[in-house]
Amino acid sequence: MKFAVLLALGATVRSNKLRKEDSEKPSTKGYRQVLRNEQDVQYFADFKIGGQEIAGIFDTGSFEVVVRSSRCTGCVHPTAPFHHELSSTFEENGTMVSHVYGSGSCKTMLGYDTVQVGPNMVAKSQPIWEITEHRIPVLDQAKFAAIVGIGPKFGYDSKMRTLLMNYNIDEFSICLKKDSGSNGYLTWGPDNDADLKEEEVVTAKVEGKHHWATSMKQVGFGFGKLSENKSDDVCADGCAAIIDSGTSLIAAPTHALAALSEKIGIINEDCSNLHELPDLHFTLDGKELVLPPQAYIMRVKGASLEADNIWDLLFFKPKLRKTDMCMPAFMQMDMQTKLGDVWILGMPFFRYYHTTFDRVNEAMHFAVAGPDCEPRPFKSNHSASLISFNAQDKQPLEVDIGALVPPTLSGMIDFPYNNKGEMDV
Repeated sequence: MKFAVLLALGATVRSNKLRKEDSEKPSTKGYRQVLRNEQDVQYFADFKIGGQEIAGIFDTGSFEVVVRSSRCTGCVHPTAPFHHELSSTFEENGTMVSHVYGSGSCKTMLGYDTVQVGPNMVAKSQPIWEITEHRIPVLDQAKFAAIVGIGPKFGYDSKMRTLLMNYNIDEFSICLKKDSGSNGYLTWGPDNDADLKEEEVVTAKVEGKHHWATSMKQVGFGFGKLSENKSDDVCADGCAAIIDSGTSLIAAPTHALAALSEKIGIINEDCSNLHELPDLHFTLDGKELVLPPQAYIMRVKGASLEADNIWDLLFFKPKLRKTDMCMPAFMQMDMQTKLGDVWILGMPFFRYYHTTFDRVNEAMHFAVAGPDCEPRPFKSNHSASLISFNAQDKQPLEVDIGALVPPTLSGMIDFPYNNKGEMDV
């Protein structure tokens, strides 16, 4: 079953109205925001819309601020929604569109309001999209009410200034701590702890016109180093890797996951042979990175038997749906770009790599993530860094399937009907 995502049913009616640039220009150097952890598959933080405190996930895979609204009378509101009628700075627009995400669709209404993060970052008349109706099961139980897009550029077919633009943020970084239940960090502006030399980080050029995307090759399982056999490379002809903080797992094409399934080996249900499983190797813009088994294996727990639609997103489906078992943490997603098949490197990637997003130089910089998310230098021998990963992590994360957040990328992406089936990444 293909993972159907990102069909923008209402993008053609969207307003491209330009707003006056009246955002403040605060000092944002080194503002470190804590990302609270829910079930190891949702990381969120509080921010304000029109003075109202809203919990949101900060998503490098999208561009807009989309928020569950009090207008949505049929919604379940596990956390506080946005009340436009209580905001003295709200500006009505009324344009209606449909967003279609990996886990369902929603209808939204365009408006403008003041959006604030932390004590100093304030964007006045920021475009926001109020959810008035949705069919996204995870929103009925999620700890967040908003998806805050922090993609690098304008959205598809849009000239609306993004939050990063209005905050004048040219650089930010994200890292998630490895231990189950631990928080993560989003640093707006330069990271004061990232005092590394150029040769101590891995830099990948951003190839995407809209997304934090780069080229990827040499993807496969192995022990110690990349395989020299091209037939083992599921991205031999090239792939596009989108580094996405808003996706719970790793998403990949069906054919690639089918090939990898033959290489991964047997996974004991109790995770007892985790140390015997191979590492996942890949190159981003020609530089080798590695994820150990602890990154791509999850222990399923919680209300998984009630989440039939979420189970369908996973590729490695167990024969029996048990609520306490280990399995690979991969989702299916079949989309093409000029760079090749799309892969989404989600939250598991950020637990091992402190990632800096650089809008000015159109690059991403990866450092080894320390125990408290401090950026550490890559060693000359990548396998030495990998050994330190394995020494630190004994068990995989425990995941509640029902809380998974599938890839969003952009809620109003221009689906490639007229582009030979290729997504303009």
